[in-house]
Amino acid sequence: MNYRKIWITLKGEIPKDEFGRSYEIHHIDGNRKNNSIDNLMCVSIEEHYEIHNKQYLEKGNFKDLIAARHLAGKMNKKVEQISGYTISDETKDKISKKLTGVKHNPDRVNRMKEKLKGFKWTKDDIESRKMGIKKYYQEASEKELRKRWDKISEAKKGKKQKEETKEKLSKINSKLTDEEVLKIDEEIKNGTRYKVISEKFNISQAQITAIKQRKTYKWLWN
Repeated sequence: MNYRKIWITLKGEIPKDEFGRSYEIHHIDGNRKNNSIDNLMCVSIEEHYEIHNKQYLEKGNFKDLIAARHLAGKMNKKVEQISGYTISDETKDKISKKLTGVKHNPDRVNRMKEKLKGFKWTKDDIESRKMGIKKYYQEASEKELRKRWDKISEAKKGKKQKEETKEKLSKINSKLTDEEVLKIDEEIKNGTRYKVISEKFNISQAQITAIKQRKTYKWLWN
């Protein structure tokens, strides 16, 4: 029986806070299978977050960190605002070894695919992710970064990017707009000197040559 239903049956309705968010049911001993009413506690989202965050800082239990991050999301709290958000190298290695070679049940994979169809990250999610990555690269040691880069290089070895992917990345990373590129192409055809084009659009003469030879911005020439 669901622990929330157990609470409602034995203790009454679960209240809501001023923002209309339902209170949380916390398992006091940390065992989510122990649904004895004596092991359940009704707390606000903020209180629940503080409980798990404190337990993580004191005991280093990874499950408490996951719970704190989940609750932080409910409070629209950014990842970098979660105090004590650090994972030791030893813990990372343990997780990595535990997950090596693990394959999910095909039915579960298909369910997740269906669930993620049409999923879109919110602006807050994207910003939070950016800040998290930025913080990682600022604080990570050179040894840790080298290890990460080597791992990425090894994973990409022998793989070829699809033309479609290359085109998407080119569009994202392009310095010039499509309109500007077409204007540059027109200038080239009109015989304008490369030096003039370079100064006008703030690009190198090599970039102008690449546009002339259709080596870049390929989606405009197809």
